[in-house]
Amino acid sequence: MASEQTKKPSEMNPEDLPDVRAFQDEFTRGFLQSTEETRSGYYPFLSGTGKYKMDFPQGGMINERGYFADDKEYEEYSVHILSDVVGSADITIFYFSYKTPDKLDMDLESFSTRIGKDINYKKIAGDGQSLYYGNFERNGFHTYAGYIQNEKGDGALEIVYQIDCRQKLKEKCNKNKTKNEKHVLNWMKSISFIDENKEVNK
Repeated sequence: MASEQTKKPSEMNPEDLPDVRAFQDEFTRGFLQSTEETRSGYYPFLSGTGKYKMDFPQGGMINERGYFADDKEYEEYSVHILSDVVGSADITIFYFSYKTPDKLDMDLESFSTRIGKDINYKKIAGDGQSLYYGNFERNGFHTYAGYIQNEKGDGALEIVYQIDCRQKLKEKCNKNKTKNEKHVLNWMKSISFIDENKEVNK
């Protein structure tokens, strides 16, 4: 029998879990790999496709009704966050297994079309992947768009992170604009593709 240390959060007694929103929701808990933080306020998340991982915010909750996955080929879901840093925010994530670096320009264009905004993306190189990033404001929301392309194989993610800056929240958002952007970018950089061939090539 697995010890308490090696058990996944979904197998643990709810009373032994961290007292944060991400673990209180049973559906969200199923994606979390450990009760040990990856960094302050974040826990290890593994995609339902098994194709990528990331730091998941402790105040995040995945909308079960909006979750859809097609085996390892495609995944889409939204995460609602309540956070001391950004306040109330929503992230939508789409994973496509078939997207390749050679079709990048076309894929970035279709991502912009889906968002309804012509974005001048800034490229941020990572380890075996690249993040194409842009941000804008619309309808009282500060929106951060990230397209992450796997450079070692197929697969890409489309991510839209929206912080609610309507009405009373506007002043706080404007004051924390630089801090919020840094916070979102650091989170996007935590996303990494899983190299399934790594073990084979050893």
